[in-house]
Amino acid sequence: MININGEDWRILLASPLHPLLCMPNGDYAIGACDDPSKTIVINEELNNYYRKKVLCHELTHAAMFSYNVDLTYDQEELVADLVATYGQEIIGMTNLIFKRLKDK
Repeated sequence: MININGEDWRILLASPLHPLLCMPNGDYAIGACDDPSKTIVINEELNNYYRKKVLCHELTHAAMFSYNVDLTYDQEELVADLVATYGQEIIGMTNLIFKRLKDK
């Protein structure tokens, strides 16, 4: 369980056929963030590299829901992909630069 802006979110590693991973077209996603149940589901068969990336993507959705960030579906996916793909690099650079600025 994690807390984002006062909302408790449950994280599940689950079967690739978990009901929350089923998309409206009948295909299955590798991760899902369900706002009504405050549940993030990640396909348990992913390797650690993809599991971490998908978790970050879904946590970004959870943060957007919890902070009432209202974007279109496409915009939301773009932001979640950006954070999942480049977020660690950006935060790492921020911390490095901030440390250098602070030490001056």
